[in-house]
Order: sequence, then C-alpha cells, then structure tokens
Amino acid sequence: MRWGIVLCSCNETLRFDAKRIGAALGLEAIPTVFARLPRDEIHAFIDLVNRERFDRVVIGCCGPADLFREAMKAAGGNPDQVLIVNLREGCFWPHPPGAEADAKAARLVRAALRAAESPRAAPEIPVKVGGRVLIAMDSPASLHLARRLGEVGRPILILDERSAAFDPEFIYPLPWKATWGRVTQVDGNLGNFQVTIERSQPLNLDVCIFCRRCIPVCHTAAISEGLRLRMELCDQCGDCLKACGDVGAILIPRRERETVRADQVVVITGDGAPQGSSRTGYHLLRSPSQGDMDGVAWKAFSLMGEFAKPQYVAYDPETCAGGAANHEGCGICIQACPYHAIGRDPKDRLRMLVDPRACEGCGACVSACPTSSLTFTDPHPSALYARMAALLAPLPGHPLGDPPVVAFCCPEKGQTALADAGRLRLHYPPNVLPVPMACLRHVSEATILAAFRMGAAGVALLGCESCPHGERELLVQKLAVARSVLDAFQAGGERIRIITGGEGESRSMLETLERFATSVGPAPLPWDGRSALPVANREVIAETLRALMDATGREPGRIRVPEGQPFAFPAVSVAGCTMCRTCVNVCPTHAFTFEAERQTLELKQIACVNCGLCRTACPERVITLRPELYLDRSALDRQVVVQDEMVECLKCSRPFINRKALEAIEAKVLSIQAIIETFAGSRRDLLRMCPDCRAVAAMLEIQQGWEP
Repeated sequence: MRWGIVLCSCNETLRFDAKRIGAALGLEAIPTVFARLPRDEIHAFIDLVNRERFDRVVIGCCGPADLFREAMKAAGGNPDQVLIVNLREGCFWPHPPGAEADAKAARLVRAALRAAESPRAAPEIPVKVGGRVLIAMDSPASLHLARRLGEVGRPILILDERSAAFDPEFIYPLPWKATWGRVTQVDGNLGNFQVTIERSQPLNLDVCIFCRRCIPVCHTAAISEGLRLRMELCDQCGDCLKACGDVGAILIPRRERETVRADQVVVITGDGAPQGSSRTGYHLLRSPSQGDMDGVAWKAFSLMGEFAKPQYVAYDPETCAGGAANHEGCGICIQACPYHAIGRDPKDRLRMLVDPRACEGCGACVSACPTSSLTFTDPHPSALYARMAALLAPLPGHPLGDPPVVAFCCPEKGQTALADAGRLRLHYPPNVLPVPMACLRHVSEATILAAFRMGAAGVALLGCESCPHGERELLVQKLAVARSVLDAFQAGGERIRIITGGEGESRSMLETLERFATSVGPAPLPWDGRSALPVANREVIAETLRALMDATGREPGRIRVPEGQPFAFPAVSVAGCTMCRTCVNVCPTHAFTFEAERQTLELKQIACVNCGLCRTACPERVITLRPELYLDRSALDRQVVVQDEMVECLKCSRPFINRKALEAIEAKVLSIQAIIETFAGSRRDLLRMCPDCRAVAAMLEIQQGWEP
C-alpha cells in the first residue's frame, strides 16, 4: 500500500522541519508541505494524489476531514483512507519549534499510521428512543426547556415541591403533564429510565382543575398563587378541603412514592441531585442559563428516534472466572460497573450477562476483569497497545530528548485540557504523549505497566475532578498496585501521577503536568525493539515483571495488594492435600495444574486472579488465599506445590492411586467403627488393591463365608 504524508504550515505560521519529520518516520521522500491546504491549495492536493497514486494519505492539518475525504474521492482514491492529525494544536502550538516538536509530530503521525493498519469497526446495536422526557425543575424559568422539547417530544414535568420559586405567579394550566414532587432516584438507561418520585405536597396537580377557590379561603395564606400548599404556614383548619370538596385535589397529610418511566430525564437543580450516575439520556443541569437549556434541548433532540449505538464491551465466556463446578467465583466486574449493566446470567449463574443498552462505555469492567474476558471494542486492546508502541518507540536518527511520559486522557476534562493547550497556546512539554481513553476507569495496572514496559519514564492520568461516572475507588486501588510494583523494584512509584481538574481548570492541570513531566528521571526499562505486547491483562503484567527483573537484577519477593484486587497467593497445606485435583479442575486461568508423570500439583502464581474457586471447591479445605503478589521469577513459572507418588496394587503391581489419597481414604474409612470389621484379618489389605483385584478378593472372601 502506497502512503502519502502531507503537512500544512497554516499560512506559514508553523515552523517545522519537514525533512527532519520525514527522516524520523523513516521515509525516503520528504513529506509534501502546503501553506493553505484547506483553502486555495486543495486542488494542488488532488493533483498530488492523482500523480503519486497514493492509496492512503495522512494529513497533518486542522482543516475539516470531510473536505479532504471529498478531495481524495475526486482524485479517484478511497475517501475512507484519509487520516487527519491536527498537528497544529496537538503539537506545534503548545510546544516551541525545534527538534523535540518535530519528533512529537512524527510520533503522532506514526500512531495514526499504526491505527490504520488494523482498523476495527466497533459492533453496534439498534436503539429506539421515544419522546417522553421527564423534566424535574426547581423554578418556572425551566419551562423554557419544556417549550423547546414540547415541539418534538412529550415532556413530563416534576415541579420541585420544596422550591418557593413557583409561589409568586399562577402558571397553570400547562400544556404538559405537571405534578409536584421530588426526584430521589434515577435508574435505567436511554429509552427506558425509571424515575422515583416522592411527594408530600398536599395539593395534587393531577386532580386540580385550577379554579383557585382554595387560595382566598386560606386565612393563613398557606396556599400560594403557584398552587403550592406550604405546610409550615398551614394550621389545618380544613377550609381549603371544604372549598375543594367536589374536586378532591387536596390531601392532608400526603406521603406517596411513584415510579415514572421516561425515555430521557432532565434534572434542573441548584442544590444537589438525585441518586444515580450520569449516563446517556440523563441530563443534569445545576443553575443553568437559557443557553445551557438550549444546549440540552438539542442534545435531547439528537437522541430521539431510531439509531445505532456502539457495543462498547465484548464478553468471552470461555475465559471468564465467574465460576466452575456449580461454585460461583469472580464477580469483580459486577461491582465495578456504575450502571448495573453487568450481572450474572440467569440462565447460567457461573457466567456474566452484559446489557449493551445500559453500558455507557466507561471501561471500568474491562479494567477490573483479571482474565480479559471483557474487552473494549474501540479501541481494542491491540489497537491501544499499538498506539502506545508507536508513540514510545525510538525514532530513526533522532537522539533521545526528555524521557517520554504517557498521558492517559479521559474524553472530558483530560482531552479538554490538551485541546485548550493547543487552542490557547498553553505550554506543556513535548515529551508528553497523549493516549485517549474511554475514561480514567478504563486505565488498569496492566495498561500502566505496559507503558513502562514500552519505555515510558512516567505515566500521567488526566481526567475530571468529579468523574461523571461516579467514584473511582477501583482506579485508586489499581494505581496503588502499579506504584507498589515500581517501588518494589526501586523504580519509583512517584512515576505515576493522576491529575484532575474541573471546569475552566485546564491551565492549572497543564502546569501540574509540566512539573510532573519535567521531574521524572530516565525510563526504568529501555525500549527493546518490540512493537507490541500481548493484549491479555495478566500476560502484560507478567511480561513487564520479567522485564523489570532482567533490567534491575532484582527479585523483590512478596508485596501486599489491596483486599479484593485480583491478585493472591493460594497457599496449600501440604499435609492435608490429597492431590484430588479439584483445584486444577475449577481454576479458570490454569494457575493450578497437575503433572501426571511426576505426580506433582504445580502453581503459576502470577496467573492467580483471586476468584476463590479453588478455596471454595477444595474438599479438604487446605487452600488459603493471601492478597499478595510475588515479584520473583518463580512466580512467573510453574512451581511444585505438592509432590506425591503412585502406589502399586498389592496383587497385580499396577499403579492405581497416589499415596496421599490412599492414606486419606484409609484414615477416614478405618475411623468408622461400624465398618471396621470389613477390613479385619485377611481383608485388611483390600484398600491397597486396584479396583479389579479388590473385587476378586472380595468375592473370594464371600465364597469363604464372609458376609459384607
């Protein structure tokens, strides 16, 4: 496939060395440079593609992608084979001109090339969303949003019964269903939300005919013009009940709870929000302006109708550690998901069921899954590691500058901070190499260690101070594991830094990033020429540990890990083990194996994911799981845990059982007084015979008068 590299100098304002960039990419020809590519030079671009017959083109420009795709099509090429890299804002505006900026530009282009070599289309699922939009509001100003949505959808209004903002004016009747209440819980997902409404407001707007007879008869003025009965002013005289007697819209006291179904939910509040994490179709606005409400209206409009939604997560039940032999095991993904999109399959409780409609693609389950049974579809793990390798690999002919720092960025505040750096020309070091993630929850200890395995000197995580997906306890635990590993090898756990910020805090985030990126020392692991790693989390961790041992000459031994993390040492009590192999049969990762020729039970400690199946299923109860990770070579390979020997039959000399099992059987059987006579006299050796010889010996005893 013939590649073309095209760079735009943005009207000659970007100072870069095209020859140096081409050499860093290993190109024989210098990349073609335009000055005003999206404007008066687009026809020259078409002529270039026609002349050179490029099959695929990488364009370093900030121009619109659709323009370049149309140009590629006009040149007779495939418009899908155009890759756009915004080098102006991703490299040349936030970094001073020079060799380091050119090197980063080459790395960004190389990452785009690598991504295009193995494109993967994320699977999609059909979604149908109706027009029922529940709007919980705390002031009449929010009716503006209801008017907008009412043009296409069917608003359902929940007026906050605690808010005095509705009291001054009469706003009824409204053209939409409107009731008093308070939203306390939001469950479900786009197209199928279940909203819990609690009510204590005595005046029922569903029944009220808005005659307003109740207002003048209330001598304490407890009923406002907005038809809200303020219980703190009510003396419960009953005059309003008499005035409303034929209608029956007032009920004192009132305590109700209702679940309302809606396709989308908008909650407008100035003092807190109901329980339930943010998700597609759930719009939370705090003290919004009219512009904010217009923005939500357009967003809600875009989610109505029939469309396709990405299926973010793929599940492989064959490698899942969810259970075996009727014993439930690992379920860490269930607790990790903030959207209740994962649960045990009701048809097979030992396996998981992922609801793609409820999934929001935060990646927490993928990070949590120790066996990589759950994988992200876009980017696929192979694509993620390929990008990291393309960014970190040395450039031909380019001397090493500052040690490279991988910056995992969430799509919210993380990528916003880097985008603001480019847009506003805010400086941060060119040795910071961005890797977009679905969310910081998507980052696992394997992802972090993989960055160091590929030659990173530091890892920064850029994200939101308050993550829209909820708490990040799992991420905190995984960062602790990764830091512990680096500290154990004296490589410095401080090489990992999480940097978060809120709205308008890009500048402070970038300042913190600069201090971090300029403080890290040389990379703990040099680049070894490998362009990719295995994609399974545990294999990545094992390979990184081996590389650290090779590079440092150290084997730190045992380190503790946080409780509940998928690392453990299954300690086997040798004295009580009968070599029954139950642990081998239930282990989903084959951490336990049995070698028949050597009669050994063997363990590969790095493969243990702390699912607990071996401990639960062990009939002798001789396995204890300790939350530990062993950082030595023995943990990366199989080690003998229990060794035994085969016992030969006393009659035919054929090996038929291992000694530990035989001794355990004898101990249990001969301790039962009711049958001890069975093995008396000439029958005392029955248990030391193979099944065939034992049957023959027993029949001979019966012929001699023995009654079993």
